[in-house]
Amino acid sequence: MNSMIVNTLPSPTWNWLHMNEQTIEDFPELEEGAVEIEVPEEVEATPRTAFTIENVKTGMGPDFLSMVENTKLDIDSFKVAADTKVSEPLRIDIEYKDSVRAVNAAEIVVPEGSHVVCVMNFTSGENAKGNAAMETLYHVAKNASLTLIQVTSLSDELNFFNDIGGICDEKGDFSLIQVVLGGKKTYLGSHTALSGNRSSLHTDLAYLVKGNSALDVNYVASHTGKKTTCDIHANGVLRDHGQKMFRGTIDFVKGCAGAVGSEVEDVLLMDETVSNQTIPVILCAEEDVEGNHGATIGKLPEDLMFYLKSRGMSEEAIYEMMAVARIEAVADKIMDEKTRNLIASKLGRADEV
Repeated sequence: MNSMIVNTLPSPTWNWLHMNEQTIEDFPELEEGAVEIEVPEEVEATPRTAFTIENVKTGMGPDFLSMVENTKLDIDSFKVAADTKVSEPLRIDIEYKDSVRAVNAAEIVVPEGSHVVCVMNFTSGENAKGNAAMETLYHVAKNASLTLIQVTSLSDELNFFNDIGGICDEKGDFSLIQVVLGGKKTYLGSHTALSGNRSSLHTDLAYLVKGNSALDVNYVASHTGKKTTCDIHANGVLRDHGQKMFRGTIDFVKGCAGAVGSEVEDVLLMDETVSNQTIPVILCAEEDVEGNHGATIGKLPEDLMFYLKSRGMSEEAIYEMMAVARIEAVADKIMDEKTRNLIASKLGRADEV
């Protein structure tokens, strides 16, 4: 076992609060986990022993990426044919059982003019415990797009490390939708290099952190191409003794003239015993850019509570309804019916799908 530093801010800012990074003590040795994959006919799938996408930074950082690269496992490599719109989602389902120390890795290459949706669902049994990890690298070429959808619904005794890194070429688009509905300690990292002119990033995160669980997030949008855009949105619910750390960085690198970036987080605090930390960061080395960030954190407005109570709803029912609504707002953006049904089931609303 080794210690590992993950989810480090690109520019250390909060030294005295110890919020710049997360140190994982005694990180265990992992081995390749079982996975079920559905591959559309337009996608070529080839297991590899090493990543072919080079010079990629990831959200969780070099320690985690090195751990994955040094682990003996097959990397599931997917490549789309050029100028192709894939008809069905590429689906990766991983279910963790009993005692877990599993790691999986995938790379997705989307050539010029192609478009693909990849759905990853991570689930576990109620008694699963231990540690699981996923590494995903991608390369979106000119005029291409990749939509990556990840849903995490794990037991309260399972730690999950989910790392993403990729590159977007000219007019390439990467869309990331993540829904976190369970897990003991969940670490999310995503780094997108917007290197091509007019490339774009769209990120939507929904999370429900309850019990004694914790969520640690590090999103980085690195703008190097001209007229690049990014939008980062997070909708979350904290209850019981849940803890959450959100780091969101928009990095305007010198030369990215005309770039526009925005990040917004909306957090509903359902109990006084939760712990919320939010760090929105904008780094700017270029003058001709536009960056915006904001956060709404707290309980529901009094006027809204008064209105709903006047309609016969209890305070507990109101908060439950609003908590579910935050998750569903992101889930509704998922075009895959199977995944939407999974989320609805976890929210106890399967009969409404």
